[in-house]
Amino acid sequence: MTIFNIAITMDIVCAAISMAGSLLVARYDRWSYLGWLAWLLANVLWIVWAFTAPTAPVWGVVVQNVFFFYTSAKGYLACRNSLKAAAPSPAASCQTAPT
Repeated sequence: MTIFNIAITMDIVCAAISMAGSLLVARYDRWSYLGWLAWLLANVLWIVWAFTAPTAPVWGVVVQNVFFFYTSAKGYLACRNSLKAAAPSPAASCQTAPT
């Protein structure tokens, strides 16, 4: 397997994990926290990809995913706190209900 093929495979894996995270967060339920974790993993993998791609380093991808890692960490912590606050409720979600 060449470096180019590895980079394409990693690109596809990163994209798939990112999309899975989006689907999980969009569920708007108690499983949404898994989407935040998927995004954290995907952000790290995108940064690794940016330093190992055939045209490395890809600084735009690095900067973007460092920022996304920060926002995903904040989202995960907010989601976790929301789940803890609503623990008795079987329908606890990571977002507050509209008022």
